[in-house]
Amino acid sequence: MKRKLKPLSERKPNKMVKLDKLAREVSKDTGFTASDIKLVLRSTIDIIIDYLKEGKSISLPKIGMFFPVIKPPRKVMSMNGGIGVPKAMQMAARWVLRFRPGAFVKKELTNHPVSEKQVEDLYED
Repeated sequence: MKRKLKPLSERKPNKMVKLDKLAREVSKDTGFTASDIKLVLRSTIDIIIDYLKEGKSISLPKIGMFFPVIKPPRKVMSMNGGIGVPKAMQMAARWVLRFRPGAFVKKELTNHPVSEKQVEDLYED
């Protein structure tokens, strides 16, 4: 019998590392203050967003590349929140963000072992 996977939204990790924790970890490794590191990270993120808005790709060593692409206009159906009759609409073109992981991080994740419990948690049964 084929097992049914949980939806992707239920399979992705629910634990998140926030900027404060990241800054504290970098502070331990470098000796710089956590507040200075947070300031540098926030400034870096703002600059990255500005470059993405200009249509430029961002390459981060070991991590990978972020790049903006235009999703073309397309026809969609508006369900009107389940009220009334659905109607055809044209969704406008829009920018979306894509990510291509770098070889280093792909290799690191591929070589990271997966436990039996983690595999079992992928399925609905």
